Amino acid sequence: MTRTLKGFMNLANVEVRNVPYVESKRFGRGTAAEVLKKIERLVVEALLTQRRPLHGAEVLFLRSVLGISQKQLGAYLGYSDVAILKWERNKTRRLDPVNEVAVRALMAGLFKVKLLASFESLLGDLKAPKKLVLDYLGSSRDEKPDAA
Repeated sequence: MTRTLKGFMNLANVEVRNVPYVESKRFGRGTAAEVLKKIERLVVEALLTQRRPLHGAEVLFLRSVLGISQKQLGAYLGYSDVAILKWERNKTRRLDPVNEVAVRALMAGLFKVKLLASFESLLGDLKAPKKLVLDYLGSSRDEKPDAA
C-alpha cells in the first residue's frame, strides 16, 4: 500500500508520491522510520539539484536534517545566527541570490551531493515549477522496500 505525503516536513510545496505504509489496528497508518530517512535524502537531493529557488522553509529543513544549529549554519556562511533566524522565520520569502548560491553550495558539500560547477546551476530558476513532486518508488535511489 502506498500514499502521497503532501507538505513533507512542513515544506508546503513538496509532495512525495508512492510512499509505502503499513496499517495497524492498534497504531493506524504509518510509514517506517527508514523510509522517512530515505525520503528526507530524496528531498534534500531534489532541493539542491533541481534549481528551485530556496526559501526560509528549505533552509530550516536542510539545517534540521543536518542536525546543526542556526549558530553553526551562520558560522559556516559567515553570518550571525540572527540572520539565519530571519531567513527561517520568513518561510515563503526567497533568499537573496548571493545567499541562495552560498546555501546551496554549502549544503551540497555537507550532504555530499554533486552539483554542476557553474554559477548558474547554483542559482534557482524562477521558471522552475513551484511544487516539487517526487516519486518515492520511482526514484533511482531506492527499490521497493520490504513491508515492515
